[in-house]
Amino acid sequence: MTFQDDEGFEGVEFDTPVGSFRAGRSNADDEYRAARRSVRKRMGFFRHVSTFVTVIAGLLVVDIVTGPDEFWVQWVALVWGVVLGVHLLNVFVFDALLGREAERRMIERELRKRDGGR
Repeated sequence: MTFQDDEGFEGVEFDTPVGSFRAGRSNADDEYRAARRSVRKRMGFFRHVSTFVTVIAGLLVVDIVTGPDEFWVQWVALVWGVVLGVHLLNVFVFDALLGREAERRMIERELRKRDGGR
């Protein structure tokens, strides 16, 4: 079934147990799509942070209730914190250095060089 939504997307959307995806064409301009992609990456990171805080707080309560003799929650927090740090770098640092926007800037710079510096 094809449809068109408010974002200008026209095509088919598939909902599966592991997620949804779209096949079709979007009439949205490139700037809007780039902004939406960037916002979705940031929102994904913030969801990751909130999940981290919630789960670690719950595990801390379980760890305290089961007895302070074997304090193990810090290891879970450490490993997950490293993963969260990599996610942070991927969203806020590496994307600016190695992402699509950086690629676009490099292409524009190269085109200006070839065009005689104009």
